[in-house]
Amino acid sequence: MFEYLDGCNLYQAFSDLNHRFQQLLSSSLLRLKIKVYCSESNEITMNNYNKIVLHNKQQIFSISIWTLKKPDPMASSFNFDSSFNRLESLVISSIEPDLLLSILPKLALLTRLFSLKIDALPTLEDLSIFYQFIFSLPKLKYIKYTTPDSKDSNTTISLPAATKEQITSIEYFIIDHLCTYDQLSNLLSYTPNLRYLKYLNLYGNKSDVQSIKLGTFPYLTHLSINNYEMNFDEFEIFIKKFNCSQLKILSFSTIVDDLSYLNSDRWEQFILQNLTQLKEFYFKFQASLYSEYQTPPYSGAQNPFMSQFWIQRQWILDTEIESDNIIYSIRPYKKRWYEHNVQDNTMDSFDEWSKSMRLVLSDAYQEEWCKSLTVKNYIHHVLTVTQIYHLYIYFQISIDKLSNILQMLPELDSLEIYRFLYTDSDDPLLEDIESPFDLIAKNRITKLYLNTVSLAEEIYFFMEIFQCIIQLKVQLKQSVDMESFVRDILLHLMMKPDSPLQFLCLCSEMADDLMVQKIKNMIENENLLFDFNIIRVMNEIHLQWN
Repeated sequence: MFEYLDGCNLYQAFSDLNHRFQQLLSSSLLRLKIKVYCSESNEITMNNYNKIVLHNKQQIFSISIWTLKKPDPMASSFNFDSSFNRLESLVISSIEPDLLLSILPKLALLTRLFSLKIDALPTLEDLSIFYQFIFSLPKLKYIKYTTPDSKDSNTTISLPAATKEQITSIEYFIIDHLCTYDQLSNLLSYTPNLRYLKYLNLYGNKSDVQSIKLGTFPYLTHLSINNYEMNFDEFEIFIKKFNCSQLKILSFSTIVDDLSYLNSDRWEQFILQNLTQLKEFYFKFQASLYSEYQTPPYSGAQNPFMSQFWIQRQWILDTEIESDNIIYSIRPYKKRWYEHNVQDNTMDSFDEWSKSMRLVLSDAYQEEWCKSLTVKNYIHHVLTVTQIYHLYIYFQISIDKLSNILQMLPELDSLEIYRFLYTDSDDPLLEDIESPFDLIAKNRITKLYLNTVSLAEEIYFFMEIFQCIIQLKVQLKQSVDMESFVRDILLHLMMKPDSPLQFLCLCSEMADDLMVQKIKNMIENENLLFDFNIIRVMNEIHLQWN
């Protein structure tokens, strides 16, 4: 159990408690994981850390430090030397440049340091100094360096390309800072043994992608790229430069205004020719819809990514409206809440795949809907690309605004609502929605997921609006009595013999096997259902009947 606890808290709780615990704390088999947040109010933690360093230094396996500043007297406590002979992982967050430079030479004394994560705030002016030290560490396998995201950064990397004698053992390399193509090329010359490469914020390049010279990476299986200004032509050239036909996982994100990224045939041809071993594909393309500028509508064939190529690989297109942007993404298919009857987490038929497109409304500014740029503009752009069958609204929405959205999406099969606002009242009364009720009643939605439900009356309200519901999922507040809730719903259904509802899923932290048995007994004793099945899946209770 000790290995699951933070070392400083462990030491505070059990040190000097009794002889047995003291033996456990001092055991050479116990590897301590230390997490320290440096602040004047955290002297107890620092005192425990200093005691561990004094008495148990050789048991320390990993250290994570937050907010390390040079004037802070606690900074002197992190004086690494060769006596930390079991330290394998070091994480330093929000460290000032001068202090980082003073620590770097000491890392060479850590003979078992395999993993290093640095979050510099602000960043070093010349990252060459940092990488010179890092590339000299003999055992390092994992390195991540993060700096604040800024186009105006004056950071330079004047490190020359590596010689044969400077090849490192690094296999996992995360570059989370500004980096030109030429700089990236020189950095990667030190790491030919890469298995995992991820770099972010690669924008503002002054060099041509054609000029980049990369070696061969025979072990590289995972490549992740976040490039704000790389069009599809540049992307194809760049990936080919890696000579990594053995790549198994590719992740790429961009916000450049290039709608050719939605050309599924071009993607298919590129992958078949250059990435024959690819197993997982993650892609995000961000279209902008600012008031002063809007990405042109998509003019290609509607519903791309529907061929047998995409179905076989189970790579699915998703859409999301977030703030002023539309995000089109491709990712491996993962079973969703409305697919409880899908077997083996796969969809094999074209009919299933063709009706899998989902739209997520995530923080689409509601105040903008009444101005020149409305939510209809966003949805219209999405509909030029693909038809939408599933909708998730991840914010509070009133019934009149929901009505406007549903008018644009007549093919919806499922709807998930984070939180619902009743017009002019907190009570779910049908009188409040007389004007939009006729519009909403025309929907074909058969699957509904409601978050934050506390009253059965709320369910009655939605059953009147969505009269084709077959499958209903509700996230219950902790205070809800599930047994009474189910009873009320089933009694209401008995008064509506034409209701098509056949599946009810209850989500609650209180869900357990005892609750399942209580609900089952209640249904049988009160003859609420005659042919039903009830099971628990994690924190969900599934009730299904014919």
